[in-house]
Amino acid sequence: LEEGGYERPFQSLSGGEQMAAALSVRLALLKQLSDIRIAFFDEPTTNMDAERRENLAQQIGQITFFDQLFVISHDDTFEGYMDHEIRVGE
Repeated sequence: LEEGGYERPFQSLSGGEQMAAALSVRLALLKQLSDIRIAFFDEPTTNMDAERRENLAQQIGQITFFDQLFVISHDDTFEGYMDHEIRVGE
């Protein structure tokens, strides 16, 4: 990972940074290697601090390549960034 002109090994990133980097790579690969226009995000904010969760929710809300995006999360950070919300209770 290169940031601010410095290279950082993946292993030196925090858990949240690793999650964000891995998610970015997966999305790029999905876009390039597949005609599937649906993406599922399963607990994408795991190990992220509040600022990174908010940033990720904002970024996911701006993705236009996919026709459908599904976010499965126990985190309420995504409220307001998604078109529809389904809550499942006991």
